Amino acid sequence: MAQYAEKLIQFLRSDYPDLSGWTIICANERAVDPVQYLVHSELGGILPRIEGLNSYITRKIGEVLHLQALTVDEKLLFFIQFIAEIFPKGSSPARRAAVLLPLITKLSAYNIGRDTISGTERFTEDEWNRLEEYLETAQAFREWLSRMNLFLPDFELARLDEVTPGEMDIFIGLPEITPVKERFYRKINKERLFLDRPLFGMELAGHDKLPFDSAKNLVESFGGGVEHSAGAGIELIRLTSLHALVDLVTTEVSGFLKERSDNDQLMIYLLDESLTTMLWNRSLRLFGNAVNLAVWLPFSTTAAGRTLLAEIKKAERCGLLPDFRRYATTCAVELSKNRENYVREECEALETAIAFSSLLENWKERLGPHLPEAAKILIEEKKFRITGSRSAPVQVAGFGHVSGEKFSRGLILSLDSGIMPTQPFEGPFINPVHVPQMRRSIFECEDLLFRQILAQGEKIKIAAVEDKIRDRTPSYYMSLLAQEFGKPITTTVFKEALTQRPGRKKPSVPIDDNLRRRLKEFTYSFTSLLKILACPFLFYQQYILRLEPPAFMDDDEKINMQMGNFIHKFLQRLATDRKDLMNNWEELFAELWKSEENAATRDIEGINIYMLNAKMLLEEIYADELESGERIIFADNALSCEEKFSGTIAGCYKITGRSDRLARISGRTEVIDFKYSKRKTKYNLPARTTVLEQFKENGVLHPAAQLIIYRHFIGGADGAFFYFLKESSKERIMVLPEELNFTAAELLSAIRERLDAIIDARELLPDHDSVECEFCPFPALCGREGYYKALRGYK
Repeated sequence: MAQYAEKLIQFLRSDYPDLSGWTIICANERAVDPVQYLVHSELGGILPRIEGLNSYITRKIGEVLHLQALTVDEKLLFFIQFIAEIFPKGSSPARRAAVLLPLITKLSAYNIGRDTISGTERFTEDEWNRLEEYLETAQAFREWLSRMNLFLPDFELARLDEVTPGEMDIFIGLPEITPVKERFYRKINKERLFLDRPLFGMELAGHDKLPFDSAKNLVESFGGGVEHSAGAGIELIRLTSLHALVDLVTTEVSGFLKERSDNDQLMIYLLDESLTTMLWNRSLRLFGNAVNLAVWLPFSTTAAGRTLLAEIKKAERCGLLPDFRRYATTCAVELSKNRENYVREECEALETAIAFSSLLENWKERLGPHLPEAAKILIEEKKFRITGSRSAPVQVAGFGHVSGEKFSRGLILSLDSGIMPTQPFEGPFINPVHVPQMRRSIFECEDLLFRQILAQGEKIKIAAVEDKIRDRTPSYYMSLLAQEFGKPITTTVFKEALTQRPGRKKPSVPIDDNLRRRLKEFTYSFTSLLKILACPFLFYQQYILRLEPPAFMDDDEKINMQMGNFIHKFLQRLATDRKDLMNNWEELFAELWKSEENAATRDIEGINIYMLNAKMLLEEIYADELESGERIIFADNALSCEEKFSGTIAGCYKITGRSDRLARISGRTEVIDFKYSKRKTKYNLPARTTVLEQFKENGVLHPAAQLIIYRHFIGGADGAFFYFLKESSKERIMVLPEELNFTAAELLSAIRERLDAIIDARELLPDHDSVECEFCPFPALCGREGYYKALRGYK
């Protein structure tokens, strides 16, 4: 055990066997289970209350207010009900609530108000009004809840000033230090505050206070100490692809289980918990009970979660509310009959589905037609636990799982940019300018947790990923550790586990003179250009042979695409010959939907719900533009729509395209490309390279290349941007940075060189690791195994 753990056990031993009078509060909720296991295994008897800091704060504030706290699952549901009541004519209260709730809770956590916010020198009156609106919404919600004898703990943190730590309250660790939590922790008796010592390199041993943000400064300000070491057991490695993490975990767990002695444990810490599903399904679950997964899995990735989502969408298409009670009953019956036929995570997922569906059924009357949208949001957020044993030789834990237990071997992954340190929450009025202490608070808390883990392990391997295709690079924190402990960062490559089957050749298309001529004379669009650069074999099937996937593979995505086409036509008509309906656009929408031209789309089974969703999106955009005064969609700004351009790629290959709208906005001529989708991560501009450099390195053409090419060929354009119709207001627009406009000629030359290489080759080969693989309709043709669209409901 660590020093503080031994001290904790000795502290409690005097009251053994009845420890029920004590309360142990862990700064991080993830530490509750391991601390409980520690006390139970070392002492036993009647255990003390062991809870996380958030639970402790909620309980104490509830005692002060004499109100009942909202549960984690219910707080969004209550807020949606509140938004629907105060904005009865507003569109999509569920999405509005999901965006607004995290923002106003952060404002409350950092005590941000008109008198306390920093950096307001350039605030306009509109910005002040918007801040007041957020604060008034939070206050109105508080009062609305109090009338039902309820409260939201996030809004009442200031009440922590009225709470005094008890003599039999023991606190373990430090949380993210907000102003109110700092005042509370200053009141704790130092004998009751147990802090694991963080580990630092020997070079920092002589400094009383470091001249930069660090765990050392934080922990010492609360009376704690630090350890210094040369880091003999620390190893830093760099992996060349994201999926190599699976190979690393499999290798480490296998080797450990063969070599371990009776009491040794391997701790795997997941800094990036989005890796959990991949690592569990492809590696960890194969080791059975030797692994305890203490990280929660996303419910939406399980069969139970996907089926529940499908039930909701099916009910929406029929214009009905989902029957959550029937789904819960179906899951319960299935679990009772066939539990032994399911793997354990699916059993846990079914149990989660039963409880979750029952909760949603109870909200039917209160939310009515808003419940399906709320349910879909909650399904994406919902997580569940797989029951395991704390004594298992391999423990997989999340960041913050610090319990004072020593371990023989550790594996930390993945120390990538944006993962550790995490990017602080940023939104209106919540950023480093207006809340300067937030970035430091988050970094110092994470630095403390990370270094406490380093101090507990005898041998620790820290992995980072260098995967340019997925835009993952090692964090600067890895370089900091390498310099501090004098450790090299070793690149590790895993070979393929399986060799190609004997006699099995990758399919290809021979390039004869006729095909070569057709490829050179082909007129490329940006879509077809993406295809041939990503997978020449797929391009040949779709654009030369004109193959279509069979009808049984039609899915919701195809319906969504048809709806997107309709919206593009609607926006074109609104901006050109029907400008008179700019403020009465619903009339044009209904007219076009009922038109003979739209009959084929209108007759698609199940499309009515998509039409209603599209109309709600447009209502939301229209309301946002009216409120902000900045009109883009519903504005008489179009110079042209669907304007066709033609040109050549570096003087060689023909290219054509159409701009959705060429508009005059704020004195500039802008190329606008509408996207009837969410803003996916693939649209994020690479942090360390340019679009041109990324293409030269891995042959992947970034979506922003479309804006670069369109602006290059459309004369007189000053700028270009994507407009994501399904996003909230702050995420709708992605502007092409000005500096990227000057790389158009170089980018086109690089594309020409790549096309030359493809067309001058002897054959067109499939790329089995292409970005197109995930949604490819022809995996059987190229020999790519396991890539049918199971996740999208394909059979």
